Amino acid sequence: MAEARVAIVDLLNGLISTELTATNQYFVHAKLCQHWGYERLAHRFRESSMEEMRDIEELMDRVLQLGGIPNLQRQHPFSVGERVVEQLQLSQTLESGAVDQLREGIANCQGTGDTVTEDMLRKMLTEEEEQLNWLDAQIALLESLGE
Repeated sequence: MAEARVAIVDLLNGLISTELTATNQYFVHAKLCQHWGYERLAHRFRESSMEEMRDIEELMDRVLQLGGIPNLQRQHPFSVGERVVEQLQLSQTLESGAVDQLREGIANCQGTGDTVTEDMLRKMLTEEEEQLNWLDAQIALLESLGE
C-alpha cells in the first residue's frame, strides 16, 4: 500500500509540474495579448492561468492528504508565442500533453484503487478537454479566416 501511495504522490507532483508550466505560459501570453490590444484573448489566457493555479492547489492538497510533500520546484520548459496563432498552437500542445498525463494518471489510480484521486483527475480531465476543444476551435477559425 505504501508503494502505491508513493506512486500516486509522484504522479500528482508530475501533474503539478505540468500545471506550473501551463500557468506561466498562459500568463505570459495574456500579458502579450494585452500589450497587443487583444483584450478578450488576454482575458481568456489570464483566466486559463488562474484555473491552472487552482488545479495546482487542489493537487497540492491531495499530495498532503496522502502524506507527501508537494514539489513546486520542477517546471517544464515552455515557449512563448510571438503571434497569436503560435500562442494558440503552443497552448494546444501543452493541453494535449496534460490530457494524456491525466488519462495515464486515472488509469494508475484505477490500478491502485485510489478512487478519491481518480475522481479529482477525472474532473480535471474534463476541464482540460474543454480547454483543448476551445483551442482547437480557435486554431480552426484562424486557418479558415486567416490572421
